Amino acid sequence: MLWTNAGRAAVAAILILAGTAPGWAAGLGFSAAVDLEITYTPIPPASYDMGSELGLTFAMPGFKLTSDTGFNLSGFAFERVEFEVDLGVAQIAESIRFEPNFNWNQLSFDLAIACVQVGVDWIFADIGIPPTPDYQMGVVLAVVCNTPVGLGVASATGFGATDLAAVLGGTAPFSEEALALFEHVAALCAPAPPPVPTILAGFVFEQEILRLTLSSVGLVASHTTWLDAGGLEQMGFELGYQLPAPGIGILAALLLDGTMTITHLDLILDVSVEGVRFTSWTEFAEPLFPVPVPILFAGQRFAVSFEVCEVRITSQTDFDDLFLFAGERIAIEATIPPVTFVSLTIFDAGGFAAQCIQARVAFSVVELTSAAEFAWDGLVFVSLGFSLAF
Repeated sequence: MLWTNAGRAAVAAILILAGTAPGWAAGLGFSAAVDLEITYTPIPPASYDMGSELGLTFAMPGFKLTSDTGFNLSGFAFERVEFEVDLGVAQIAESIRFEPNFNWNQLSFDLAIACVQVGVDWIFADIGIPPTPDYQMGVVLAVVCNTPVGLGVASATGFGATDLAAVLGGTAPFSEEALALFEHVAALCAPAPPPVPTILAGFVFEQEILRLTLSSVGLVASHTTWLDAGGLEQMGFELGYQLPAPGIGILAALLLDGTMTITHLDLILDVSVEGVRFTSWTEFAEPLFPVPVPILFAGQRFAVSFEVCEVRITSQTDFDDLFLFAGERIAIEATIPPVTFVSLTIFDAGGFAAQCIQARVAFSVVELTSAAEFAWDGLVFVSLGFSLAF
């Protein structure tokens, strides 16, 4: 309740300042936003749920506060509060979540000196199975140094915390950058929450990740090692070449387990020419049954994105391990001021699977939004919302 009351007080201050002294607030670099979204979700066979989410943002030089509060027909659903303080070479941030009971509290401190960045995250979380809470603590220490010559060194250490790859930019940083089209399509209608470490019981050493990266004269390479309390957990390698003009990237990403057995291999081709981007993603993975070779063909994906008359079209086609059709996603994005339209159509091996439609209309400081998603068996949800920024 402390953070909820603080959020309400911040909103009241925002409204007073915006209504009485807009010039003074603008001179301070003050900005704020209020977002409200109402969602209707049918529950088969004959019920439904309705939810609301209120988002509040307050920002001024060196400080930012955001709050998201959700309700449904059962009552309070969640509260998420974050604040950030920028002190120049140092940044302090805190994130607190109630869903609906206390779930997560993360306090972060980041320090940048020359090419070295040091970050410490203290996390206190409830990892129990409702309704029985189980409060545990974890600490993540990250050190990153990127030199002007293209060489990077990074380390992440978790005590009471694991799954630290996201702290260093993902399992394979160059590959994830090359696969941006797939990520864009996946998050177009349902943005995934940012990955966070997993908190485990007992404040003991859980995981260490060491990474070396190289990016020089078109050559990109990385080596990542995962260590746990038992020793070597897995290793990852990336090797490729990226040509800036025309944009051509060729990458191979390899994963090995603690016994130095290959478990995964990605081959990526990423080409960007005259506004058209094409990405090919070939996957090999360890088989589910014993065979003479460590990995087998696991799937093939293609993505292409291009613009026609200010309309961006992105298509993703997936094939399974037998190279049979597994899915298709077609995204259409168009902006004709003040209207922005987004459509995502999903097909699987059986035919039509889902359709998502979004529309936004912006008038000065006000933006109206609407979204709807349909599956083959009917409506999934409908939402309406507005955003006020000042």
